[in-house]
Amino acid sequence: MTHPIPKDDHPAAVEPHYGSTVRGRQRFSRPEIGAEFDSVLLGGNGAKLFGLRRMGKSTEAVACAERLRTQGLTVVEIDTQGLVSEADLLMRLFASLPAKGWGDRVLQAIGGDGNIAAVAREALRQQNREGLGDVNAYFNTIAVAIERALAAGPAAADNAAQGRILLFVDELPWLCRRILEGDEAKGRQRIDQLFAALRRWRDSGMGMLLIGSIGLVGLGREYRLDMNHLNDLTTLSVPPLGTADEAAAFVNALAAGGQTRGWSPVHTQAVLDESAAYYPAMLQKAFQVLTIGGAAAALERIADLFADKVRPELDKTFFEQFDRRIKLYRAIGEPLAKTIPLICEVVLAAAAPISRDEIRRHIGADLPPSLDEPTAENPPLDEADLGDALEMLREDGFIDVRVARDGSQLWRAASPLVRAWRIRRRGGR
Repeated sequence: MTHPIPKDDHPAAVEPHYGSTVRGRQRFSRPEIGAEFDSVLLGGNGAKLFGLRRMGKSTEAVACAERLRTQGLTVVEIDTQGLVSEADLLMRLFASLPAKGWGDRVLQAIGGDGNIAAVAREALRQQNREGLGDVNAYFNTIAVAIERALAAGPAAADNAAQGRILLFVDELPWLCRRILEGDEAKGRQRIDQLFAALRRWRDSGMGMLLIGSIGLVGLGREYRLDMNHLNDLTTLSVPPLGTADEAAAFVNALAAGGQTRGWSPVHTQAVLDESAAYYPAMLQKAFQVLTIGGAAAALERIADLFADKVRPELDKTFFEQFDRRIKLYRAIGEPLAKTIPLICEVVLAAAAPISRDEIRRHIGADLPPSLDEPTAENPPLDEADLGDALEMLREDGFIDVRVARDGSQLWRAASPLVRAWRIRRRGGR
């Protein structure tokens, strides 16, 4: 079977690359996703984008930032991996602001605030990490000064996109977890203050995209955080390539971009047939294994190469992420620690999308005896608990939802990948 390449939407050639964020000639454009990202970030306070690693989140975020910059917006991208505090985040923000314009306005707002100690102001101005403790001590006051600068900025004055600033924060949940684990006494208060500051900045005109390979609902539940500060953000996602034709267009583009000798439409179809899901990173990995030395593998070897090299790598890269998330749910406490895996199994085992009421009935029948008899240690499962559980599983890439006009919910597997994970972990059943 041959698959046409929709030339108006996708590049005919993509340079093969597996392992990190791709851009430029290495990127396979996905116009529908790009249009959704741009619309959400230009038309509201911002969005949150959570899900497994290597699913294309950072690639789509980088592409979005590049598009928005061409429209005259200032986009600041901060990767919080390696950061340890909210002061670190402020340092990165100041280092990334353009010296003229936003950088000047924010520095003037902070420099003119007598409530901020001179040592903290100087640490920010000079990017002196030895002053992180001083910056942390004045975080709230500094955040308010930034809020004033935003409120007086061009976006607020003109109500126009031109001149607006957007902040993209990658791996924010991991920074939050480091703060919470490193400061048992005040960590929760510090995160609540951080979330509140980010919300005030958004309300003052700063667009925002919060990205993470783990969700924030579970973290909020575990540490009893105030998640209301995030309820203005739209949920975005990066699904697998939507059709076999689109996936084939991507694989064909890799073959063209890599100038792969001997690649044929039959090779492309074999890759699709052997793949658990059409995520670009997975197809990239398969293509990498099947094209050693710049030449296509023999067709009769493809099934064995998938079994011996592609699937073991995908198990390590993707399926183990699901395993770790299930393990993390144990720290949340009851009644969710035991019921979240049950909810996940109910949805994934269903032959068709399943309603919230049906989920409750199923887990009611399957609850362990300790949860059938609520105690202080095993409290009952109420609607708020069920909602949190479903949203955690949604943020972590297990399930997804459609909501009808009357508000009824239908839950389903988030992708073929999670169904493949369930089958693999159940020994093929």
